[in-house]
Amino acid sequence: MSGREPRKLLILVVDRDDDLSRKTGIHTPVVGFEENLKAAEALMLADPEEADANAMFGALKLYRELSEKYGRENVEVATLAGEEGEGIEADTKIMAELRKVLEKFPADGCVFVSDGVTDQFILPLITSEVPVVSVRRLVVRQSESVEQTWLILGRYLRLLFTEPRYSKMFLGVPGLLMSIIGILYILNIASLPLILTAIGVFLFLRGFNIDQRIMNSFKGLVTLFHMPAYKQLRAFAAFISFILFTIGLYVGYVTTINAVYATFPEVPDPVTHTWWWLDKSAFLAGHFISGSIDLLAVGFLVIIISNAVYYIFSRDQRFWIMVRASILSLWLWALLKRTGIILITGAAGTLEDPQVVLLILVAILGVITMTFTILITRILGRMYSKYFRKRP
Repeated sequence: MSGREPRKLLILVVDRDDDLSRKTGIHTPVVGFEENLKAAEALMLADPEEADANAMFGALKLYRELSEKYGRENVEVATLAGEEGEGIEADTKIMAELRKVLEKFPADGCVFVSDGVTDQFILPLITSEVPVVSVRRLVVRQSESVEQTWLILGRYLRLLFTEPRYSKMFLGVPGLLMSIIGILYILNIASLPLILTAIGVFLFLRGFNIDQRIMNSFKGLVTLFHMPAYKQLRAFAAFISFILFTIGLYVGYVTTINAVYATFPEVPDPVTHTWWWLDKSAFLAGHFISGSIDLLAVGFLVIIISNAVYYIFSRDQRFWIMVRASILSLWLWALLKRTGIILITGAAGTLEDPQVVLLILVAILGVITMTFTILITRILGRMYSKYFRKRP
């Protein structure tokens, strides 16, 4: 073998739902060519359609090929099994059996032979103990004739009725759902359109995995109570800010509508009089800004202050960015407040208008304030550089 190839190679078959033990009584791990041959024959006799038996024979064939190339002392074949439920217990049992096999045959490489069904669950377990150098998936070839196709379909349909792990999902859940629907319909508690709507909503939530996202959100809320206080404050502030943003936009909309009906007694239809509404766009924008800007500014400040508290406790240098952002938010609030008033009053835009003068004054003072804020935060950042950790 070359220097890059493993010195000892393990050919591995994994029966995650333990069909071998349930159907033949043979316990795993099964190590060695002869022992695996006896187990594969017993499983094939017990269930000729069992995919794990095909995987075992495929592993035995591969063992013969590799042992002729690398020598019998450098190649070994083994079969592992989990539990019927295919859950955490099954994976734990597989890991324990793999460690037993590696104690007898300390392989430094593994060839995983499977039917391609459970690779995503098994491969991470194997690679945590021994490198997987190759994966061989065995797919049983079938005739392409119509008769064989229907025969295979019939076999899989029979599995839905005989295998508990399939029947629970494909028969149990729909059966329970249909029973509940029938009882509600007989008792006249729910009408047929309502039942169909409920089924449609259920299928929509399940199809787009929305139900799982909702469950993850609830789990996130549970973990929130175990976080430090400054992290809880940040999450609570985000929730409060969302409420403030929503209310602010609503208040801006209501303020605009009330101003329109108070100023213009006969308001035309927006569909037929689009140009009239476009002509009043400055008036509408001014009232919307004036009505919503206060709550929106408070919402932004709540987020900024909560992030500042979070960063100072976590010793993050972004604390100084939050200080600058707070001053910037106050400046933008003042600018937009003055802009809203100018749009409402319809100022001419000359320096003779006091509203325009106030807007220019706010802009100049804001620039000066932001300049001093940036300089001061940079100086303070250097002074307290030992406290704040550098970002990776």
